[in-house]
Amino acid sequence: MRFYWIKPTSRACFISAVVTRSELKKMTVDQAIDYTLSLEIQCKNPHLISQQELKRLKKDAEAMIRRIQETRRAVPAGGQ
Repeated sequence: MRFYWIKPTSRACFISAVVTRSELKKMTVDQAIDYTLSLEIQCKNPHLISQQELKRLKKDAEAMIRRIQETRRAVPAGGQ
């Protein structure tokens, strides 16, 4: 058996779930990744994930968080 994503879009869904958990539930990115992996919704055999894939997931999640924070600052006060 090996680690694998269930669907082609599962990786993107996983990253979105990690970002949501880290922003709304005030988890660290590592905690959010561990929790989301443990649910086994988007992947199978999460205990077999490689360290390289974990690093890529963390990097992508942190990049998305930065993008959200930059966008949040760019919106005018009146929402216009």
